[in-house]
Amino acid sequence: MKLDELLASLDVRTDGDLNVEITGLSYDSRQSRRGHLFFSMARDAEKNRANVSDALSRGARAVVVRGWDDVELARPAVTWVGSERPRLLMGAVAARFFGAPSERVDLIGITGTSGKTTTSYILGSIFEAAGMPSGIIGTIGIFVAGKKIYSGLTTPESLDFESALAQMEGEGVRHAAAEVSSIGLAEGRVDALNFRACMFTNLGRDHLDYHGTIENYFAAKLRLFTEILPRSKRANTVAIVRGDDPFGRRVLDAVKTPKVSFGMDRSLDVHPESFEADLNGIRATLSVLGKKIKIDSPLVGEINLLNILGASALSAALGIESEAVAEGVRRCPGAPGRLEAVHAKPGVTVLVDYAHKPDALEAVLTTLARLRAGKVICVFGCGGDRDRGKRPLMGEAAGTRADLVVATSDNPRTEDPLAILADVEPGLVRSGKTKLDPRHARMGLKGYCVLPDRREAIELALRAARPGDAVLIAGKGHEDYQIVGKERRPFDDRAEARRALEEISR
Repeated sequence: MKLDELLASLDVRTDGDLNVEITGLSYDSRQSRRGHLFFSMARDAEKNRANVSDALSRGARAVVVRGWDDVELARPAVTWVGSERPRLLMGAVAARFFGAPSERVDLIGITGTSGKTTTSYILGSIFEAAGMPSGIIGTIGIFVAGKKIYSGLTTPESLDFESALAQMEGEGVRHAAAEVSSIGLAEGRVDALNFRACMFTNLGRDHLDYHGTIENYFAAKLRLFTEILPRSKRANTVAIVRGDDPFGRRVLDAVKTPKVSFGMDRSLDVHPESFEADLNGIRATLSVLGKKIKIDSPLVGEINLLNILGASALSAALGIESEAVAEGVRRCPGAPGRLEAVHAKPGVTVLVDYAHKPDALEAVLTTLARLRAGKVICVFGCGGDRDRGKRPLMGEAAGTRADLVVATSDNPRTEDPLAILADVEPGLVRSGKTKLDPRHARMGLKGYCVLPDRREAIELALRAARPGDAVLIAGKGHEDYQIVGKERRPFDDRAEARRALEEISR
């Protein structure tokens, strides 16, 4: 497209030829190619200059910069574009470049602290059961009809988002479920998208290192319902909101578009009439906008019943038949690393989960406490260079709801793992747990241990387990790496659990 077509009516300052042909867009200078429009979004002046120089050396034809002071406008063959918010501009430009696929693909935005990934997988399964090829965009990657095309941010940069939707449209996909993070909302990554429906799952403590306060965190998520969904070009937009969550009630009060509430409360639009849950799955009768739907799911616990309720509410709002909802729920094995079972020694349940926030850890452990026959054993850690305030809260949540806790490293990044654990330990003490020597934990005693080596922590938990016990390995879920310093090392909780179990069984 011509550059002037891409920028028409947008708030920018330009210097150079606007009649140039743009062959592609990029925001990573290493991905820039001849004829590209490059968006330089670095806030550090030195890095900004380096990125621009690299993009130009690779053939970029035009460059978007935050201001005019960080770069030297001395290349006559290059057109410069100034924008106060390059990331927001990139969304508008990317929508034009890729032909605004969200005007035709039914894009479903899912936001909340927990449940986004599993809900997106349930929705994908329901869409497929209804004969609708689907796409998924989220933490685990972007999938088009089951094929992974991207790994990166939970909510991709707008350029990647629009490109993925265009590819989905080209392959016949007409429904896409996307996780929408608070940071993605705050940075404007989804502002140019046209959502068909948006869902709010819940809100707990997360990303306060970025947002500062829980109210700022909530305000970022609320934008999806009060600003972005209302200006969608799609007809018959709808908001799906968990009505028995305190923040969900605030969303319902603020939303002006048509809305559907869901949750455990029988007063809500979508709720369970009855349900049974055990370690083999969930069986329930749901009331969905006045219709009864019987579901039988392999997913575990009330937390997954809530995900099923949300997906059922959204599907019904889109007009999907009850039979397809029930079949899609039945088929869905869940998302990788979300209460994912690992084959264990007889009588012991081993589950790997992504829970890395106080509310999520509390919910998963509460579920296991209700379902297990013996002890609940929990392995968890807290990430380095992130919200320190949640660390003692995580410790208290684990100590209160698990019989044995093994506190360990998550992704320590550039922090000392022992310093992170020192922040966690006061919460464990507050929970009333007594610190144990690892050999006492192996004997089956209740309390907590501190083992910074995650591999050793997983093995200790599995050695401590007895028939009837449930072991939860929390925090990393689907991740197949551990970040130590600035190095990303191979590490997969599921593989480590299998390795330890093989060692124990010898």
